[in-house]
Amino acid sequence: MLKVVPMEAALLFREREDCAILISDLHLGLEKEMAKKGFRIPPYSMKIMERVNGIAERYRANRIIVLGDVKHSIGKVDDIDWSVLPWFFDTLLDLFSSVEVIPGNHDGGIKSILPSRVKLQPSDGVVIGSEEKVGVAHGHSWPSQEVISCGKMVMGHSHFRYEMRDRFGAKSKEAVWLFGKYDIAALLKKAGHSASASGRGELTVMPPFNNLVGGKAINSKGGFDFGPVLSSGTVDIAHADIFLLDGTRV
Repeated sequence: MLKVVPMEAALLFREREDCAILISDLHLGLEKEMAKKGFRIPPYSMKIMERVNGIAERYRANRIIVLGDVKHSIGKVDDIDWSVLPWFFDTLLDLFSSVEVIPGNHDGGIKSILPSRVKLQPSDGVVIGSEEKVGVAHGHSWPSQEVISCGKMVMGHSHFRYEMRDRFGAKSKEAVWLFGKYDIAALLKKAGHSASASGRGELTVMPPFNNLVGGKAINSKGGFDFGPVLSSGTVDIAHADIFLLDGTRV
């Protein structure tokens, strides 16, 4: 069973005695880019680890799956990646019996810096669970036939935000969850797979776990057109449920 962690951009997946944490879009090393723009912040990977550790202790989780964009650098392994990622994943391996990564569009070359005990899954996603099956993928490319067909899909990548204005006109953007339905057969065809399943599937789009990353406002023009799945026309965006991290429906 999937369950949202209150006030966090994380899901729990429970099956019998096992409990897995699902998170997405860590963007480790983002502070280097921010420093170039004049923003000085402490190493943010430590704060991310503290939050993961808190969730693991609270729910006694023994497995973690990162749904892509582990690192922030694109197309190369940066110097900050070598200093942050080995420490980060060695620490995760101390906390969890199983640590898995589904590569995202920021994760080129990541295999070379992950500890050998971290399981690197295919970039088009994987199906987890034996009783209740859930397909998990990053979302930057078409998910596999198996992920789409299982009828319950979780993705990241989109960094969706909701833009709000106060009475003085000041703007702020808050991260949101999106829960919607998709046409399984239509999405399989769009992705280039055979229509081996049909019916309506359930889609969950996660907020980024890194609170510092930006994102497009869903209440702006074209706000949902991000990534092949959400741009495919097979997701019923008009009737999707959208929530802030505190559970407020928007």
